[in-house]
Amino acid sequence: MGVKPGEDLILYIENGELRVRSWLRNLRRVQAELSALKQPGESVVDEFLKERREEQRRSDRRLDRLHAEGMAREGAK
Repeated sequence: MGVKPGEDLILYIENGELRVRSWLRNLRRVQAELSALKQPGESVVDEFLKERREEQRRSDRRLDRLHAEGMAREGAK
C-alpha cells in the first residue's frame, strides 16, 4: 500500500467501499493537478502576496477614514 507506520491516512467511502489513502500521497496528487493550472513562469506565491497587500491597503484606508470621522465627531462636541 505504500503506507509507513505513523503516517496520516484519509478514510472515505466510495461506491459503498471503504477506501484508504495516504494523506501525503493525496496532497502530492492535488498539488500535481493544480500545478497544471498554473501558467509557465507564474508565481502563485507572488500573486497571493500582491492580492494580500492590496487587501491590507484597502483595510488601512478604511480604518484611517473611520478614525478621521471619529476624530471629527469628537472635535464637534
